[in-house]
Amino acid sequence: MKLIPFFLLLLLFLIPIDSIYAEQPPEFWIKSMEGKRFRSSKQNSPYVISFFFVHCVPCIKEIPLLHKFMSTNYPDVPLLFIDPIKEDSKNDIKNFSKQLNVPLSYFYKDSFGLISKKFFKGKMAFPTIVGIEGKRFIFRYNGIDEETISEIKTLL
Repeated sequence: MKLIPFFLLLLLFLIPIDSIYAEQPPEFWIKSMEGKRFRSSKQNSPYVISFFFVHCVPCIKEIPLLHKFMSTNYPDVPLLFIDPIKEDSKNDIKNFSKQLNVPLSYFYKDSFGLISKKFFKGKMAFPTIVGIEGKRFIFRYNGIDEETISEIKTLL
């Protein structure tokens, strides 16, 4: 009886990581705050999405850090900061962009939450960072720190 938890834990480590992301990433399109359209179906290289909202304290820390990391190490990999919160206006996002000193071109408004609902089963968590390449997820994190950044470097 005492071995059951051990075997369950062992099974967890034996399951391939791909089975965690067995589902394919959803296809979507969205316009940036500056009007540039992003279509996931037309994207041949990896891209990174960060879901946020303007009053999210961890997001305030994560967005400039992720932007700096990506623009320094992976300037050709699209980075999308997507706000799915209905109450956040486009003006709120513009001010947020200025406050964080991150160009507005990286910000997207998912006004009806249609895109975010495709990525979250149930309750949304902020910040959530998702890496996608082709028809597969390459990573998914809630928040960012130096360890996460190191892992992203090995995955992109």
